[in-house]
Amino acid sequence: MAKTRPRRAADARRALYLLLLLGAAACGPVGHAVSMAGEATKLTFEGSARELRDDAEPPEAEPPAATGPRLVVLALDGVDRGQLYEMLEAGSLPELAALLGASGGAFEHAHFEREAMTTLPSSTMVAWATVMTGVPPAQHGIAGNEFFIRETRELAAPVPVSVPETSQVMAIYTEDYVNRLSLAPTVYERMRERRPDLRIWVAMHQLYRGADRLLLPDRTALIETMQVSVEDELRELLTTEEALSLYEELDQESIENAVDAISADGTPDVLTVYLAGTDHYAHVSRDGPDVARERYLREAVDPLVGELRVALEEAGGLDDTYVVVTSDHGHTQVAHDDRHSLAMEGDDEPPEVLRRAGFRVRPFALEQERGDFDAVVAYQGAMAYVYLADRSTCPEAGQECDWSKPPRFREDVLPAADAFFASDRSGEPVPEMKDTLDLVLVREPRPVPEPDLPFEAYVGCGRTVPLRAHLARHPMPHYVALEPRLRDLAVGPAGERAGDVLLVARNSDRVPIEERHYFSPPYRSWHGSAGRKDSEIPLIVAHRGRTASELRRIVGRVAGPAPRQQHVGDLLVALATEDEPARRSAFAAASP
Repeated sequence: MAKTRPRRAADARRALYLLLLLGAAACGPVGHAVSMAGEATKLTFEGSARELRDDAEPPEAEPPAATGPRLVVLALDGVDRGQLYEMLEAGSLPELAALLGASGGAFEHAHFEREAMTTLPSSTMVAWATVMTGVPPAQHGIAGNEFFIRETRELAAPVPVSVPETSQVMAIYTEDYVNRLSLAPTVYERMRERRPDLRIWVAMHQLYRGADRLLLPDRTALIETMQVSVEDELRELLTTEEALSLYEELDQESIENAVDAISADGTPDVLTVYLAGTDHYAHVSRDGPDVARERYLREAVDPLVGELRVALEEAGGLDDTYVVVTSDHGHTQVAHDDRHSLAMEGDDEPPEVLRRAGFRVRPFALEQERGDFDAVVAYQGAMAYVYLADRSTCPEAGQECDWSKPPRFREDVLPAADAFFASDRSGEPVPEMKDTLDLVLVREPRPVPEPDLPFEAYVGCGRTVPLRAHLARHPMPHYVALEPRLRDLAVGPAGERAGDVLLVARNSDRVPIEERHYFSPPYRSWHGSAGRKDSEIPLIVAHRGRTASELRRIVGRVAGPAPRQQHVGDLLVALATEDEPARRSAFAAASP
C-alpha cells in the first residue's frame, strides 16, 4: 500500500465549504449540489478504480513479459515550459529529476524540447483533448473549456467558466462525458491498433477511451475541488495555505491510487497520471501565478512524484520505459476585479453587447427548458465564442430557432461582430467594453457536416480581412503563432464548435497587467491567449537506456522541429509502439 503523506490541516474551513454547498439558499446551486451528489454516489460504488474494458484480461500478480517499451506520462496542468525547466535545471525538483534519470544534476538521458506550443485557446480541455487524440481541435471537436454543439443545442462545459455548475465535471469520470464529446480516436485506441495486448491505466485524466483502467480520487476531494473552482464566494474564503491543502489532496489521491494499483497488480505498459493542482492553485493564489506554481511544484508535486518513482522502480516499471512530462498551458497574472473581468451578468458585460444589437442571449446555465435564444456565448479565459442562429427561423421573441442551419453572414454574423467592434473602439453601445479586445474574428458560416473556413479579422463597416494580411499590417508581437493555431481550431469538420464570432481579449504577459482582460468571473490568474507564457509548454522525453541526443532525434522525427500540441499525441503513440514495424526504422535511425 502507498504511504500516506501528512496533509495540511484545513478541516474546519473545508467543512464550511460543504455546508455552503449543501445548505445554499433556494436561489443558489442546491439542485446542482444534489445532482453532484448523485454522480458522486456512482464513484463511491465503483471505488478507487473503474475497469473500462469488458474483454480485458484480469490483472496478474506480476506484469506480463514485455513485448516493447513501457510508457509513463506525467500530465501537469497549468505549467509553462520556462518555469518547469528552470526549476529542474536549478535542482529544485529532485524527485522529478530522478524520475527523468538525472544523475548529479545532469540530464544525460532526457531531451528537453524547447519549441513545443499549445493549441488555442490555451486552456485545459481543448489542450488535453489535442494531446490525447493527436489531432487539432477542428478534428476532435472539443473546442474549449465550454462550447456549444449546434446540432444537439447542448452547452458542453466539462471545465465550466461561465456556468457555475459541475455536474458535467463529475460525468467525465462516471459517464465518459469527454470521451463521448471527442470525435477522434484517442491515443490509447491508436496504440491498441498496433499493440492490442497493451495494458493501459489512466489516473484522473479526462480522456481515457481505449484504456483498461481509470484510477479515481476520493469523491469528496473531487467534489470540493470542483465546487471551489466555480464558486467565487468559496474561492474568496480560501487562505493561501487552505488552497494549497485542498488542491494537494486531489493530486495526492491520484498518485496514491496509481501507487496502490502498481503495488497490487504490477506495472502497466502505459500509465498516464494527471495532476491538476498546479493550475487550480495558480488561478486563486494571492501570491501570483509564478510564485504559486513554484511553491506548489516544489512542496506538493515533487514529493508525490517521488512516491510514484519509488513504486515504479520497485516493480521494475522503469526498465525500458519512456517517461514523458508535458502540460496543457501556462498562466498569466490578471487583475482580480470587475473592470478586467469580462463576466456574464450586468449591463456592462459582453452579453449586453449582443442584447443591445437585438439578439436574445442564452442564459448561462447548462440546461435550458426554453429554446427561444438566437445567440450563445461560451467563455475560454482570454477568448470567447459567440454562436448565432439563423434569425429568420425565429424572428419573434418566444420562438425557437433552428440551430441545425448555419446563421446568415450579413444578416446575423456581421451585426454581432460590428456591435463588439464598435463597443471596443468607441464604447458604444457598451462603454465598459472599450479597449478590452485585440481582435473580433468572423467567417462565412458553413453547415455542420461541411469543413469550416478560417476566421478573418473584422475591421468595421461590414468588412473583413484575412488574418495573415491583417497581422502583417497590424503586428501583434505579444502573440505567438496566432494565425496557424487558429486554423487548427477553426478549419476542419468540427470547426463550427469554435463559434461564428470569436472574441480575442487583450491578454498577454507582454502587455501591462492593467491592460489585460479575460472572459470569466474575477480570478487572479488566467490563460487561453496566444501570449508566450500561456503558450509555451514543456515536453520532456526520458529513457534510462537512451542518450539525450538519441531522444532528441526521436522527438524530431515524430513531432518535427516546432511541435504543436497535436504532435505530442503522435509522439505518445510512437513511443508506446516502438516495436511496430512501420516505426522501427525511424527509431533505429535515431541511434548514433
